[in-house]
Amino acid sequence: MRFRSVAAIAAVTIAAVGTSRADFKYTQQSKVTGGALAGVTKTLGVFSKSARQANEPQLTTTMIHGNRLRTESSTGSVEIIDLDGRRFIHIDTTKKTYTIQTFDQLKAQLAQAQQKMKDEQAKAAAKHGDPQTMTMVPKFDMQATGASHPVLNLPAKEMKMRMDMLFKSTDPKTEADLEKSQMSTWMTSDAWYGTVPGYEELRDFYKKMAKELDWLPNSMGMGNPQMSAAAEEFKKNAVKMDGMPLLQYTSFGMAANGQAAQGSPDQSAQQQPPPSSSNDSTPTSASGAIAKGLGGLFKKKQQQQADNSANASAASNPNNPPPPAAVPGSMMDMTIEVTSYSKDSLDASQFDVPAGYAQVQADASGK
Repeated sequence: MRFRSVAAIAAVTIAAVGTSRADFKYTQQSKVTGGALAGVTKTLGVFSKSARQANEPQLTTTMIHGNRLRTESSTGSVEIIDLDGRRFIHIDTTKKTYTIQTFDQLKAQLAQAQQKMKDEQAKAAAKHGDPQTMTMVPKFDMQATGASHPVLNLPAKEMKMRMDMLFKSTDPKTEADLEKSQMSTWMTSDAWYGTVPGYEELRDFYKKMAKELDWLPNSMGMGNPQMSAAAEEFKKNAVKMDGMPLLQYTSFGMAANGQAAQGSPDQSAQQQPPPSSSNDSTPTSASGAIAKGLGGLFKKKQQQQADNSANASAASNPNNPPPPAAVPGSMMDMTIEVTSYSKDSLDASQFDVPAGYAQVQADASGK
């Protein structure tokens, strides 16, 4: 009997060692460094506190402990993902309240939204016939440049990525205008990836979460085929990433008349606007007029954006690799960098609702 007890204890010990998980924590800072919208929010900041905060650095801390993940922001918002409990917990530390949304509740909410969209589309088709539809077709380009640079005293490798969402229409005339103007929305990312001790814990958590929410990617677009296509394209390119993104320079914008709408990530980062003769021509369509107006607005801001972005990055950490050249037509430039990380053990109580907090009903959006 005693031998069996010892054997049982040994078995439990071996199993615990085999399944034990380490903790991981990292802090990330994001800051708007340029773009046409940055100037707008700076002007509005004179009158609005929220507008001022939009241009200030935002800190988020992410912690992983077993099957629970906690993300807290400098605004006082906390979200806990509990895989074992199959739920999201949103905590408002300023009001000392919290809400809970289960995975099943989110799934039902998305299903209702999808059905509502289908019903509205059916009503519109019955009333107006087959209406003109606008879609967005995703285009991805991701390249490892081979460049390396230390970030947080870790060797990091550069990965450039670009995503374009091209506008398409079922109406021939509108489609011809779109083809002529080459209008699209885009995002670029110049990211530096490094091998961070403990990051595998976070990666494994997201793998388990993806398995639990295997229905979610197809639902994120609320039944919108082009959004599902974008998600699929991103997953195909994501396999090229290796390690944790320690530093990211990202830009968002709208392209017109071919500006910043073509080429590889390396080319797009350095690309200049087309010759002025193409922009000086008289527009022959509404979309052409919009494209010309956007091009004129962004062209005046380009050099100022580039200077502001470079200065902001250097002020943040002069040892970081420099940001790429400003992309023409940028509406917003951001720098996202990991400022610290740790494998130290975390207190399990940080992944529970604090004592004394009151549970409140989530609104229709699930928050």
